[in-house]
Amino acid sequence: MTIIDWLLAQNPTLERLTRIHLLNESILYQADGYIGRYLSLFDSDKKMWGSGVYAPKWISTHYTLMELMYFEIDPHHPIYQAGLDTILAGEWSNHGLYRKHVHVDMCIAAMILNLCAYGKRNDPHINEIIDYILDHAMLDGGWNCAWERNKQTVIGSVHTTLSVLEAFHQTIKNNYSYRKEDILFAMKRGIELLLNRDLYKTRTTNLPIHPTMTKASFPPRWKYDILRVLEFLIEVDYPKDCRMDDAIRLLTSQMKGPFMPKGTQISGLIHFQLEEGRFGGFNTLRMLKVLQKYEPETYLKLITSDTIHC
Repeated sequence: MTIIDWLLAQNPTLERLTRIHLLNESILYQADGYIGRYLSLFDSDKKMWGSGVYAPKWISTHYTLMELMYFEIDPHHPIYQAGLDTILAGEWSNHGLYRKHVHVDMCIAAMILNLCAYGKRNDPHINEIIDYILDHAMLDGGWNCAWERNKQTVIGSVHTTLSVLEAFHQTIKNNYSYRKEDILFAMKRGIELLLNRDLYKTRTTNLPIHPTMTKASFPPRWKYDILRVLEFLIEVDYPKDCRMDDAIRLLTSQMKGPFMPKGTQISGLIHFQLEEGRFGGFNTLRMLKVLQKYEPETYLKLITSDTIHC
């Protein structure tokens, strides 16, 4: 059994993503596997999951939609679209103000934009969110959720910056034209900020900004880690850069043969356990995507080995 065989034998959701991203196959949208289980938990009367819009984490409507987007659900699926209605009404009203003079957190605004752009929504709120994000960038080219509550904040947070970059990429990918040139310029600056930190280091040392950033989690929720940022750089077709090397080496050192571990588990409520085995199927797929793009010789060696025992 090769690692590709192993991935194809997993849940239908993971099988489909493997065929798309590693085998370059064109596969129709599916609503079975993990996607089907999540859809079955939708409360059609309340139009939400987990009886909440943003909380409780991680079973709320917001974070369930994030997971469905990671699984690459059909963006036009009526339940996904109904969930978008719920978060737009509950998380973005009054031009992003949720109380007088206090805006929605920047990372939440970015996630809303990401979800809506993925769903190809034609909604005037989208332009408002784009304005809000572009108008509150830090001087270093990043974004920070503390921009409003702490006026001394002048540098970007990697967590928030990556959420913004993912959202902006989704608008470009789905042909939103509003402030497109501004978005593209902002994306270049944001990517440079992350690369200038070797994707995980502080500005003044070679130490990790936080140890958890060096270990992948799936689902990543709102949190930053180096596998998530490398997967984003693949999405935007960013060329190999020596400032990625340390992060790739760190991840490769965590592999057990061709497998990646499940990674750190972010505490909170879950709908159900995604993976029961010893290894992380989703993290393995994601890491193979990284190696396929940036370390092709290593990738070919891993996928052609037929000595997997699990």
